[in-house]
Amino acid sequence: MPTDEDEVEAVARAVYDTLQCARGWEREPATLKERLRKGVRAMINRLDEHRGITAAGGFAPLVATRDIGDSLEFFMNSPSVSGLGLPSSQTCRVVLRGPDLIIDAANEGFVRAAGRGGFLGLPSREAFPEVRGQGYFELMDQVYQTKKPLIGFMMPILFQPRKGAPMEEHMTDFVYRPIEDGTGQVAGVFVESYNRTEWARA
Repeated sequence: MPTDEDEVEAVARAVYDTLQCARGWEREPATLKERLRKGVRAMINRLDEHRGITAAGGFAPLVATRDIGDSLEFFMNSPSVSGLGLPSSQTCRVVLRGPDLIIDAANEGFVRAAGRGGFLGLPSREAFPEVRGQGYFELMDQVYQTKKPLIGFMMPILFQPRKGAPMEEHMTDFVYRPIEDGTGQVAGVFVESYNRTEWARA
């Protein structure tokens, strides 16, 4: 995928502004600016090589030996369910129940990232209509239907932080894992994600 030149220019200027010897972007010779642009293009392309979604072969489905509702506290807080290797306080966690992906639980990190509450008990497509058409619901459906976890790195997602607000792009790492009941049937999907937006823009 070709690099967006507006993005290259913005990052090159941001990098330039951090230099102690910066005299002003417009005053610098074209050769220096092009060297910075070239380095930024290479950096963005390297990041893009790590971006993508793959089957998470190392992750087994999670098992709720009782009703999912009895395991919510465990899913929201236990370090043993983390597929990203991060504390629950640093990640967004959501438990989705049934084929309609009804939101059963969400941790504080998710509520902060969503910018709103009031979505518990709603099908995820109804709770977050702005995410439709971006492929994420379809990926969750795939995990529910196939019992195969998925992991994504540096994936862009557009979110509406509050009703009526403009859409905002975020970069996220995520793991989608099926939740099985005691009989081995899929009962839901566990979502864990980490917002890399600030890291990606640094």
